[in-house]
Amino acid sequence: MFRKILGNFGVRLISAIVNLMIAIVVSQYLGASGKGEQSLVLTMIAIVTIFDNMVGGASIVFLTNKLRIRELFVASYVWTLLVSVLSCIVLVFVELVPNKFILSVVILSAISSIVSIHSSVLLGKENLKSFNLLSFLVPLLSLVTLLLQFTLNWNRTAEAYVYSLYVAYGLTLVVSILLVMKHVKKDSVFQLSNTWSTFQSLFYYGFQNQLAHIFQLLSFRISYFFLQRDCGEAEVGIYSNAVSVIESIWMISTSISLWQYAKISNSTDVSYTKNITEQLTKYGLLTAFVALLVLLFIPAEFYAWLFGKEFRGLNELMWYLAPGIWVFNYALIIGHYFSGHGKYYVNAIASGIGLVVTCASAYYFIPTLKIQGAALSASISYFVTSLVVILYFRKEGANFVVFPSISELKTTIGQLKRHLFKRT
Repeated sequence: MFRKILGNFGVRLISAIVNLMIAIVVSQYLGASGKGEQSLVLTMIAIVTIFDNMVGGASIVFLTNKLRIRELFVASYVWTLLVSVLSCIVLVFVELVPNKFILSVVILSAISSIVSIHSSVLLGKENLKSFNLLSFLVPLLSLVTLLLQFTLNWNRTAEAYVYSLYVAYGLTLVVSILLVMKHVKKDSVFQLSNTWSTFQSLFYYGFQNQLAHIFQLLSFRISYFFLQRDCGEAEVGIYSNAVSVIESIWMISTSISLWQYAKISNSTDVSYTKNITEQLTKYGLLTAFVALLVLLFIPAEFYAWLFGKEFRGLNELMWYLAPGIWVFNYALIIGHYFSGHGKYYVNAIASGIGLVVTCASAYYFIPTLKIQGAALSASISYFVTSLVVILYFRKEGANFVVFPSISELKTTIGQLKRHLFKRT
């Protein structure tokens, strides 16, 4: 367990550093307005990808060892194509991103969806190394391509980021195909007549799970569009950097929940999965709390030096975001308990309530408090979402936990030392 969780954390730590470097590069070369435009494009790609993954994504993880892989692929590929066509039509009539980026958003979201399908099969097979490799390749290749464009003066506009995504997603797609091929070859049986029933299973689980992700992503990022409307793209750029920095503490709980989800999906022992979720929650909250304190007490001048003078107010925004960001670690870990048992509706309900809270609070706070109002509304939404998930977990007969006890810490530290000693 320690080895896999630490491995996941290591990959996410490196990915977070690379993503931070992307934010720094874009901020330094394009300024707050360019960073805001980049954030809006990336957010729209993420939103379309979530709809793509309604028949794919987490539901494939759950069904990989229950249904034929080839049939899973066919059903999810067809759905991705359908969503891509529909999203293109919608974006033409709803001006959420500049017209010049619409086609790129559709194409990149489709590629991202196919990579996600392949990654989900690898995760369902508990092949975490390959899964982590695909997760790491996108930010790494994006950074390299961006640096080449900026330093060699090839392109210093927001389009440079879009071009870097084409390179990153395209090469990652090729790698994902190579990694998943061995599993496809083992599953040589394919019956077209079973594709419809496979699609129904994927949609049944995927709709509930992706509904949660849709609500969650919108509750996280809809304030970007409120800010753009009321304050302009520069404010979006400043706010998006503050969000990116402080959300980096979630990589701790995400690393934990990745191993947890794969384990619970392949277990039938409810008591075991409940107990392990409680234990993982304690350590996730503790480590996230320590990491959050470190980020909050970094001087504001450092962030201004890192991103540019326009980003001097990041530290203040992070204090507004901090309470909700920390509490949301509950939703990240406990939410994967329900996903692992196929109870995706719990996360959908929690995230849906969180989205309603975000829209109401953003509508109220942003016109008066501006960028601070966006941060405050987000924090409130994180707290409410987490509270709903905790209440459902309590209904399962689980305990409400915060931090591990001193004795639990000593035991864990001892186990970790033994593990490291064996590795040495």
